[in-house]
Amino acid sequence: MSKKCKRQVSGTVLLRGLAVAASVALTATGCSGSSTGDSGAAGGTLTVVSASPPASLDPTKANVGSDNWFVNLTYDTLLRLGPNGQLEPDLATTWGYVGTGNKVFDLTIRPGVTFSDGSPVTAQAVAASLNYARRNGLNVSWTSAVSSVTATGPDTVQIQCATPNPDLPGLLDQVSLVGSVISPAGLADPSKMGTASYGAGPYVLDAAKTVAGDHYTYSPNPDYWDKSRIHWKQVVIKIVSNPDSALQAVQTGEADALSIGPSQAATAVSDGLTVKYAPVAFVGVNLVDRDGAVSKPLASLKVRQALNYAVDRTAIAKALFQQYGAPTDEISIPGQLGYAPDDDNQYPYDPAKAKQLLAEAGYPNGFSMNVETQQGGGIDLLTQAVLQDWKQIGVTTNVTTDTTIGQWLSNAVSRKFPALGFGYGAAPAYLLSLDWMLPHATAFNPFATSDPALTSLLAQAAAAPAAQQPALDQDAMRYVVGQAWFVSVARLDGIYAYSGNKLTGFDVSQGNLLPDIAWTIAPK
Repeated sequence: MSKKCKRQVSGTVLLRGLAVAASVALTATGCSGSSTGDSGAAGGTLTVVSASPPASLDPTKANVGSDNWFVNLTYDTLLRLGPNGQLEPDLATTWGYVGTGNKVFDLTIRPGVTFSDGSPVTAQAVAASLNYARRNGLNVSWTSAVSSVTATGPDTVQIQCATPNPDLPGLLDQVSLVGSVISPAGLADPSKMGTASYGAGPYVLDAAKTVAGDHYTYSPNPDYWDKSRIHWKQVVIKIVSNPDSALQAVQTGEADALSIGPSQAATAVSDGLTVKYAPVAFVGVNLVDRDGAVSKPLASLKVRQALNYAVDRTAIAKALFQQYGAPTDEISIPGQLGYAPDDDNQYPYDPAKAKQLLAEAGYPNGFSMNVETQQGGGIDLLTQAVLQDWKQIGVTTNVTTDTTIGQWLSNAVSRKFPALGFGYGAAPAYLLSLDWMLPHATAFNPFATSDPALTSLLAQAAAAPAAQQPALDQDAMRYVVGQAWFVSVARLDGIYAYSGNKLTGFDVSQGNLLPDIAWTIAPK
């Protein structure tokens, strides 16, 4: 086992369903208001504003992306993703794959650490937590290759996989949440974990100052193993659903930072706020019926390629996302394993070529089909723009727009719709294969399309040594773009605006898309 895994692992902000960005805001104020009663200068109260309450405080049930800050404050993870996209020690001090094939992974647990309830963080406790997460988590596909997690000594843990899983390090960080270590007391009564905290993080939930659905208050963990990581006397997460109100609060000095949309960015900059952004998601239309079960034309590669050539990605990205979006033909984004810059323009806008391909496939007059999309996040607007471009080549559509993620998922798996509007968060190629490209990827491959050549490429990449994996992942992603499974249209940025003279450590990058509220955000 290597002393420390040096491999770069991108942040896996897999935003559930079609939520393409978590709408959040941060404040660091001298007076925090009635919800906290704390006053003072820097180091007093940090208030984080979220657009919605968490799905759960249980890290295995929380929504990755929108709920991380609620969980990260109270749960340390085995590894920590730094602002530069490099993994760092947290509850594990060394880690690495054993042998070849990416099937066996060893961890050494930091000695002398306790959970907030005073019980020790042992290898046995870590193994029990990981086993609970892989069997009960929302994203069980990510750990589907894991066959066992065992304590091999007082401070060592081994993860064994039935098939290669090259992304175990990335799953164990504070972004993916799988590595959030839960105490034995929490595992003894999982029903309580949704509204309480059972971790070993720098803060503990203050139930007396918390009103579920309105605000969540956190106090420093007095027994935390690294006191230098605790930057605040109190952290409050306040639920505010109106993003315009949040921006106004920053403009007036009542708040110091927030997550914003493209339409708010110019205002934030003009008001002197610091704006940081990085690619966080991709959006487009998924051509799921690749065998032509519902829409026969989609079984033709030429038809799927025609639908790609027909889309003016540059115009759509600029209209919807301004400078905070970029046209793309792939479902990977910069900073992720599998991203290939040359795939960004494999299908340049060419309606004439699109019509030619349709004619060659036997559809000179086009065809019609049903399409499903979801309201919100710009996904419905983007889908409509794509459908307008398709109309210019003779492809007409009947679109169903769902108002909730649940409706979208239900319709997606019904196999009634051959094409689905989508939005999805950044992920490396291996996780994308589990959710998008393999036959068991239910929501994003509902017709269970199987391509032996693609499966072989993905399997080769999954088992490869770290040095070879990036090129192999790119080969797999190039292949799926060439097969025109998706009409990916644009990647869009997660955008944060904040008062740069009050906060430090508020970082986002292509390697890490989520500011680390628990460890790095501090008073300036």
